[in-house]
Amino acid sequence: MIVVDPVAEIFFNYLRDVIYYPAKAKLDPEILPEGFQVMAKGLLFYATCVNEAADLANELSRGNLYGKQPSSDNEVASPLKALCASLRHLTWQAKQVAQGDYKQKVDFMGEFAEAFNVMTEQLNMRQTALLEEIESGKRKMRALAQSRSLFEAIAGQVSQWIIVVDKSGMLRYINHPATDVLYDMVFEDRLYGWLALQTREEKAVPRTEDIELFGNAKEQYFRVEVQELQWDEFDAFVFILTDVSASRARLKKLEGMAYHDPLTKTYNRHYGMEQFAEWLEKRKAFICCFVDMDNLKYVNDKFGHSEGDNYILSVADTLKRLADDTIVCRLGGDEFMLLAASWTEDAACQRMESLRDELVATKHGTEVTYRHSISYGIVEVGADNRLSAGELLRMADEKMYDYKRKHKIPPSTG
Repeated sequence: MIVVDPVAEIFFNYLRDVIYYPAKAKLDPEILPEGFQVMAKGLLFYATCVNEAADLANELSRGNLYGKQPSSDNEVASPLKALCASLRHLTWQAKQVAQGDYKQKVDFMGEFAEAFNVMTEQLNMRQTALLEEIESGKRKMRALAQSRSLFEAIAGQVSQWIIVVDKSGMLRYINHPATDVLYDMVFEDRLYGWLALQTREEKAVPRTEDIELFGNAKEQYFRVEVQELQWDEFDAFVFILTDVSASRARLKKLEGMAYHDPLTKTYNRHYGMEQFAEWLEKRKAFICCFVDMDNLKYVNDKFGHSEGDNYILSVADTLKRLADDTIVCRLGGDEFMLLAASWTEDAACQRMESLRDELVATKHGTEVTYRHSISYGIVEVGADNRLSAGELLRMADEKMYDYKRKHKIPPSTG
């Protein structure tokens, strides 16, 4: 029979409580033999460092980058403090990009930095190209004002589509036939109708705006610059149309990269929290569901990260079936968030339980088998809600952990 030293047992119990039950972890050095008091004080300091690091990690997991920081002598939390500082700087850079500063660069965070830098570079190139196009159009307009003959000579050579309409809505000049410009000729009547409407209702004041044409599963985008001019004896407007469809397509692709998780193709944390805040601002009634995969670390460790990715994809595909209009976001790692409008908490719980049962019951893979399972917590948000997105997500997170303690399925194969 092994006899455990009483002091060793006190230390062991204290360390166990620090890890699993930090709120009740107690250690009084004064009750220990003198030779162990210094060690006890060292353990107390270490526990403080661990708790500070855990608090900071929890704040980061909730998206709070400005929570209470660990003490300056806490080396245990140093990597987390460095991560927090990096995320703050990255947040500032993202705000700069949102304000039009596309020269921001990220020189850390690996693949994210590469994707971020590619995005800002392409946005900067697009902005520069569009500005050059606008300036080019303005220069051409000044030249065209010299005479009609010069106008027509130049207009016939430029790539932009130039259309002159008098103030009665009658077409007076066009430099390229519609068949050479439009993707679909169904757009022609719609475009000419729009031009006539602009002139007859005197909407064609000098300006630049974008117009969109849709039809037959096709779409085309033009940037339109409008200027007044005298055409023969008529007061008229010249519309300079630049096809920006390719630029819009590139922008949509970049937006997709910015708002979607590359593995699951669900939305990412950034998009999810934006929508969360927008729904709260609009006073929508909805449910927020925080989902945590069970035993992902076990799968990664036992079967490899490739199988772990398969597990993540399986869960993501299952969560997408909650409802057609559900916003499914991967917050990171093994965590997901679902936002669904017009659901009660009880109805959402029943649906989530059904999806969880399907996930558990379905056989996954042929060579490796393990149980797929999730834990979740749901918060119902009413139109009169006064809590922030972070507070609501934290409540859902706490409910998820309570559910996990009661229902988590072990990872054993079966």
